[in-house]
Amino acid sequence: MSAPMVPIDLARVAEVLDMLGEEVEALGRQLCTDPALVATFMNELQAIDRIAQHQHALASLLRADCMTSAVNSLGLEELAQRLRAHC
Repeated sequence: MSAPMVPIDLARVAEVLDMLGEEVEALGRQLCTDPALVATFMNELQAIDRIAQHQHALASLLRADCMTSAVNSLGLEELAQRLRAHC
């Protein structure tokens, strides 16, 4: 027997995404304090930043009153296109 459906508070999901984004950003900042690591792993550090940006953008979508307007004003065109592709 399956568990009953529990309503999900999207604002709380957004909070978690923002919190994780902040943790990822802090990790990236810490890693960037080592010049040798930065020189070796620049692409990976940029990927860490990209992940945090996407987490914050998704959090803002979950808080939006109008999802279409929110997607159109994301500022991350790759993410916006992926989201529009499924509409």
